[in-house]
Amino acid sequence: MKKLPEDIADKLLEAADQIPEGSGFDISVDDVAKISGVPRATLYYYFAGRDDLVQFYLNDLIDRTATAIEKAAASEGTAPDRLRAIMRAVVGSFAEYPRMCLEMVAAFRASEDHAEFLGNIDRTVMFPLRQTLSEGMEAGELAIADIEMTAAAMMGALHQTSLTKLIFTGSIDADEVTDVVVPMLLEGVLPR
Repeated sequence: MKKLPEDIADKLLEAADQIPEGSGFDISVDDVAKISGVPRATLYYYFAGRDDLVQFYLNDLIDRTATAIEKAAASEGTAPDRLRAIMRAVVGSFAEYPRMCLEMVAAFRASEDHAEFLGNIDRTVMFPLRQTLSEGMEAGELAIADIEMTAAAMMGALHQTSLTKLIFTGSIDADEVTDVVVPMLLEGVLPR
């Protein structure tokens, strides 16, 4: 995929809300052209086809989430403080972009090129989380048996909880979810 001019990217992102709900972004380039007002020929200049367009939508969500995570990971405080901020940023992304988050799973399944998307998630979302966990271990602030599995479990819990809230209530209160889930992930569920 070629680098998109900002005005075209903005039109495509605005059009995302008009893509039929529950479609997993399974929509033709022609339909996106009609919805967005971006000429079909222009879309085909920048995208090889539907899968490329779906990757654009998926990667945009990950990039927005990554920006919030980077800021949280670079914040002041202990590793647990930064982990709380990172997890808040993840839930905040689900709250801010609920439609994209709901469609992401189906769009990912329908996509033919998972490697690019998974690489982007690993590089921009999981890496700062793993790095913060590692720094916490080195500082003696965290006791972790396996950084990879811990990061995956944390992200999985945040993702599942956020999706469940979206599906059953239609929205997410990021502070409410964070206040319940983050202490459980950092401190466990056993009584002290």
